[in-house]
Amino acid sequence: MNKPEPGTIKILLIDDDEDDYLVLRDYLMDINGQVEYVLDCVQTYQAGLEQIQRAEHHLYLVDHFLGEGSGLDLLKEAVQAGCKQPIIIITGNSNQDIDHAALMAGATDYLVKGQIDGQLLERSIRYALERNRLLNEIRDMALRDPLTGLYNLRELQRFLNYELIKSRRYNHPFSLLMVDIDNFKSINDQFSHRAGDEILLCVAQAFLTSTRGCDLTARYGGDEFTIVLPETSGHCAMQAAERLRKVVESLSISVNDKKGRSVKIPITVSIGVAEYPYDANSGDVLYELADQALYQAKHLGCNRVVHFQAKQRQGRGP
Repeated sequence: MNKPEPGTIKILLIDDDEDDYLVLRDYLMDINGQVEYVLDCVQTYQAGLEQIQRAEHHLYLVDHFLGEGSGLDLLKEAVQAGCKQPIIIITGNSNQDIDHAALMAGATDYLVKGQIDGQLLERSIRYALERNRLLNEIRDMALRDPLTGLYNLRELQRFLNYELIKSRRYNHPFSLLMVDIDNFKSINDQFSHRAGDEILLCVAQAFLTSTRGCDLTARYGGDEFTIVLPETSGHCAMQAAERLRKVVESLSISVNDKKGRSVKIPITVSIGVAEYPYDANSGDVLYELADQALYQAKHLGCNRVVHFQAKQRQGRGP
C-alpha cells in the first residue's frame, strides 16, 4: 500500500448501514493521541473486495451482514487474494460460533456493535495492527526465497490459484511467463557459484523494478523465474516480456573470476509466454505450455521471447 502520512491510520469500513459509519467515525475522531484515524466507507461486498485488492488502507472493519454476501465470505476471499492488512469483523449479534469462525478464517478480532466504545475500538485497532506486523514478518520469511528475496513456489501457487478463480469468475485473462537465464551453468562453471548468486540477485532486482505492483515474481528454481501477470492478455504479456528481456540485456554486471579479477559478463534471458484461458484450461497446463515456449526460445538461439504455439515441441532447454 502507499505510505501513509506520518501518524495517520487509514481504515476502511465495509458496512451497508450508514449509521454504523457515523458512530464509528465519531469514536475515532474523539480518540486523543498522536495518531489520526481516517475512516472511509463502502457499502457492498464487491466494492469492499475491490478496495481490499487495492491495499490502500491499513485495516478493514467488515460487517458480518453485507446483503449479497457475508463478511465471513469476504474475509475468506480477501485472505485467499493475499490481503496483508488486518481485518476485524463487526456484527450486531454476539454469537460464539461466528466469533470462532471469523478468527479461524483469519480475522484479527471480532467486535459486537452494541458493546463497542471508543476505548475498545482504539485498543482493538492498535492490537490488530501490531499483531499483523509481527505476523507479516513471519509470513514473509516463509514465503520468500532467501537468496533473491522473490516469492517462493508456495506463494506462487497460492497466487496462481487465486488468479484462476478470478479469471473464471470475471472472464478476464491473465498470463504467465517462464524465464531462464541463458548459459547460466557455464557462468557458474567459469566464474564460481558466488558470481552466479550475484547475477541471480541482479536479475531478480531488474524484474522487481520492471513489473507492476499487481504482478507476482517468483524464483521457480535454480536460474528459472516465473512471473504472473494479472488481467493481461497473451499479446500484452509478450510486450511486457520483451521489455523485461531488454532490461536484462542492458544490465552491466561485474563479477570476480576464480583468480579474483573483475570481469563484466553479458547477461540475457529467454522467456516463454502462455495465457489463461486462451492457451490453457488449468494452472498445470499453463505452466507446461509456458515451459514449452521457453524451450522453443532456447532452441531458437536464446535471448528472445516466445508465445506458446500448438506446433511447438515438448522438452526443456539447456
